Amino acid sequence: MNNILIKEIKDFDLDFVLKLKKLEIENLGKVSGINEWFIPVLIKYGKLIVALENSGFSKCDKKTEILGVSELIRDWNDYNCAFIHSFYVRKHFRKKGIGSLLLEKSIEILKKDNIKRLELSVDPKNFAAIYLYEKFGFRFCGFRKDMYGKGIDRNIMACDI
Repeated sequence: MNNILIKEIKDFDLDFVLKLKKLEIENLGKVSGINEWFIPVLIKYGKLIVALENSGFSKCDKKTEILGVSELIRDWNDYNCAFIHSFYVRKHFRKKGIGSLLLEKSIEILKKDNIKRLELSVDPKNFAAIYLYEKFGFRFCGFRKDMYGKGIDRNIMACDI
């Protein structure tokens, strides 16, 4: 894990945003809704935290490989609650502890912003993700049929942090 850097992205960089957009489509499909218009808004008003291949540089440049992504937004109604909008590790980097490290560091960053509760939605058939979330104390608290369109159901999970 020494070669993994977890970094909160705070500045807009078009090359990085376009690279991230490509990853979103690769990992979440063309209907992910994350694009060069949404990512800068997420950087400014939410949290964009990435797992990077640690090349010894803290700057994200064209050569930096993004291994995983955590996108978080604060709840509109409860300022002490945040929602994981998107969380993934690239397919060929899974099963190496990167997801655990990324989630652990994301929670640490949120705690510094006085976030007390974290919520998410997850595909009920994504057992690996559910297992990861449960490992961090997330519990099932609801089911939403067709949450993101016909046939795209989601389990709702939450935990106090």
